[in-house]
Amino acid sequence: MEVLRNAFKPKFLVSKKFMSTFKNVLEEIVVAEVQDRLKHLSEPAREGINISEVAAFSLNRLPVLYASTNRGWLQQHDRAKNELQNQILSAVRQGLLGVMRDPLRKQTRVIPSYSETPAHVLVRLQKLFRNPSLRWQEVPLVFMQALNSNAYMSEYVGLSISDRGRVRDVKGYLLRKGSSWQKSRVANNIVEVPNPVLESYMLSASNMATNVLENLANKEVKTQLNRMANILPRRVEIDDACAYVLNRLPAMYATTKQGAIWQTQKVEQGLSSQVESIAIQSLMTLAKTPRRFADPLPFIKFEQECDLAIQELRHTFKRADITWRNIASLAEHAIYHEKRGMTYWRQQWRMLGQIYSEMYLNPGEAELSIFPSPDGEVLIIRAHTKEAFGRVADNPKMLGITTLRHFPSVSEISLYTFFLNFPINYTRQEMFADGII
Repeated sequence: MEVLRNAFKPKFLVSKKFMSTFKNVLEEIVVAEVQDRLKHLSEPAREGINISEVAAFSLNRLPVLYASTNRGWLQQHDRAKNELQNQILSAVRQGLLGVMRDPLRKQTRVIPSYSETPAHVLVRLQKLFRNPSLRWQEVPLVFMQALNSNAYMSEYVGLSISDRGRVRDVKGYLLRKGSSWQKSRVANNIVEVPNPVLESYMLSASNMATNVLENLANKEVKTQLNRMANILPRRVEIDDACAYVLNRLPAMYATTKQGAIWQTQKVEQGLSSQVESIAIQSLMTLAKTPRRFADPLPFIKFEQECDLAIQELRHTFKRADITWRNIASLAEHAIYHEKRGMTYWRQQWRMLGQIYSEMYLNPGEAELSIFPSPDGEVLIIRAHTKEAFGRVADNPKMLGITTLRHFPSVSEISLYTFFLNFPINYTRQEMFADGII
């Protein structure tokens, strides 16, 4: 870890990962059409077809209709239905034929981490908790109910007296809260009704295709906005500018990492100057056009629910590294062990949360986990921002002291980040040489 101690000082700006607030309306429409077409095929034929592959094939042969506001979404949706219906049907038919005729496409493995969204994670949680109507706002309650339900009778094994009391208190609270919530719904005759916006939001989980131009357009808009900030007559919303740029470029969807790299290379070779010029044009145009009050995309409310749910889960488990990206895996891990009476995961989570806090890491900017190894336990840290990486890499002794206080048998700490294809390791021997053992 010594190699990078001086290379990454805490001068980095936090690079927060915001959920998308602009979207191509045609994604939802194309996926729905593909699913409808698949209903008319035999079961063996359906099993050989990947919806994301067909959607990407189709979307790359259609115009793009991006929107960044609720009003824009409705307008683009009407345009798609009224003007592009025949093109959509034709593109989907071509997509199905293209995928079925190409045997190599059947072997193409979609990489979820490349284009995964909160909707995809919510689908995983719905399956885990056997609740197909689960919403993000209900996840914390349902998760705790699963941990403390009668199905997991070994909940008190290995817990201290104070922890047992805490579990009983939480369980009683959840039972009261769940009961009152159900009684309220019955008393007020609340019936689940179809929610087209929610259905549209969840439909996106069927599609793992992503337009590689979205990230490129976003980066270019931000770059030009920084350069032109002093000459623009009024503020321009980044999402509006991105939608403007993307609506003037061809669709370049990919479903795999390899496909995304290939599409990105095509952009760099033939469209980079065009992306730049359109980004400048978008800022110049939008800066002269007053932005009328408009609601954000209708899906934003579900992503806000997601954000609130994650905050509640962080508070409940005292782990600031919980994010929408890792909550499904963490929940699966917790329930698996709780069901088998292996409750040490609770103490482990608390200690990981304490290490995270003592390293002064911001919520969600890194992820901690610990695994057994032949030589002892290994602490894995995945930094999601350059600032988090710099803070950890710059303070190996502090990290070692903190880690050994909570996990004395740790033999190695491995630091991973998105801009390096190898980990930075801090071994027990190095800890000894630094005088912390």
